[in-house]
Amino acid sequence: MARWRRSTPLPSVLRRAAQYVRMSTEHQQYSIANQSAALALYGAAHKIGIVRSFVDAGKIGTTIKRRAGLQELLRIVESGSADFTDVLVYDVSRWGRFPDCDESAHYEFLCKRAGIAVHYCAEQFENDNSPTSNLLKALKRTMASEYSRELSVKVSAGQHRLAGMGFWQGGKPPFGMLRLLVDENRKRKRLLERGEWKSISTDRIALTPGPKDAVETVRLAYDLYTKQKKSRREIVRILNTSNRLRGKSRWTVQMLRDLYNDPIYKGVYTYAKHDLRFGQFKHRPPEMWITREHAFPAIVSDQQWNQAKARIADETKPLVDSEMLTSLKTLWKRRGHLNSTLINASAETPSTSAYRKHFDGLGEAYTLIGYPAARSHRYTHIIRLTHQLRAGVCASLCEKILSTGGCAEKLPTPGLLLLNHSVTAKVLICNGTVPKGRKMVWTLALNRIQRVDVTIIGRLKAPERNILDYFIIPAISQLRSTFQTREGENDPFLEIYRFDNLDAFVSSFRQCSIAEMS
Repeated sequence: MARWRRSTPLPSVLRRAAQYVRMSTEHQQYSIANQSAALALYGAAHKIGIVRSFVDAGKIGTTIKRRAGLQELLRIVESGSADFTDVLVYDVSRWGRFPDCDESAHYEFLCKRAGIAVHYCAEQFENDNSPTSNLLKALKRTMASEYSRELSVKVSAGQHRLAGMGFWQGGKPPFGMLRLLVDENRKRKRLLERGEWKSISTDRIALTPGPKDAVETVRLAYDLYTKQKKSRREIVRILNTSNRLRGKSRWTVQMLRDLYNDPIYKGVYTYAKHDLRFGQFKHRPPEMWITREHAFPAIVSDQQWNQAKARIADETKPLVDSEMLTSLKTLWKRRGHLNSTLINASAETPSTSAYRKHFDGLGEAYTLIGYPAARSHRYTHIIRLTHQLRAGVCASLCEKILSTGGCAEKLPTPGLLLLNHSVTAKVLICNGTVPKGRKMVWTLALNRIQRVDVTIIGRLKAPERNILDYFIIPAISQLRSTFQTREGENDPFLEIYRFDNLDAFVSSFRQCSIAEMS
């Protein structure tokens, strides 16, 4: 009896891999596609199937900040929930050009510790942890870091030179100015619209006044301030009521302060006031600034700008506590009473926010001058405390859920969280009140809470600064009313939602494999 024999071998099982691709600027429009094509060829040659992609488009490699793709990759790797065994990267520089070479090695080690191999597909060596491989990787990382440092120095030197010549070095132009494209001889070519850039390397960008209504608004603001001696609050009201907006934004006192301090309106260009290299923001002393006089056509004269600058300097001089209290007491004696509206409207006193910042509350300033406040300002203090506690609870929840392998992120609305990409949770802090002759009562106004999947209410017990316990109420409970709760005296249907801490809630978002569940 003849035996049957397979003529071709069984196909081997493909390893599952994730690819990480990064390009430095949006101008490298084909970089991502080229890297992906190279990684696909490498995977096909090594029997590796790419099942996930992590992309950082237009992100520099000198820092992990704002590189959401790499951060998400490392988060999945560290959580133990990765559905791949390998990571494919084009070369060492795509992984990162960190100033500290050890940072790049650290992120690779995190993958290695989780049992996930990192392949640099365009390099001429295998990343097999051999002495040769480790030596070449260290060399490549140093070269990538040095390349980034040298490029930064060259680009910075070029920008400083062009700024010294009076050419605009990127960024949105100030209000009342437009970007003008000129050639190497400063001959005017055309105005640039928003999002447009020069296409010829020898062209340059300068600034010119415009549009006409914006220029008129700037001149009016300076005239009202220097000639008519209006206050900034009055000028804000005049400009906003006459619909002379700052672009699409209404004017504020701070906007006017910036307007009067900006020398661009007298044609002077100041550059390099801050150092932003390697993701670090540092202020530079004035003697290190690049300043070009008469770089652009002026909107106001030097004399008028200097007058506005001098008045702003006098109005915004550093506040002294004793002077603030004296002006507040003078206002009280003159008007006979004090309140926030009166203080903010007075030209002799700083704003109420300044008093809160200097004296930890307006009530404390009232106490120091002997003013008999009509009501306690403890309410404002409690509001600030509850906001701080809520922020702390949200931060703690996110940290603990992430540490268990789950996902957690804060949404723009205060106290609102998105957990495991699907569950919305609202965190609230409830202050208790003490009715006469009775125990403290906390009111849970569930009928006024926005609809979310889970509502977490922490009960704050005065005078302590910590939370007594939590009510964790899912939307499925259908509790949409106002409930009075007390310490140890709640109805059973409410007590089932009360917890001493959030540990049980956090553990419910832990991600685990099917093997762990069986």
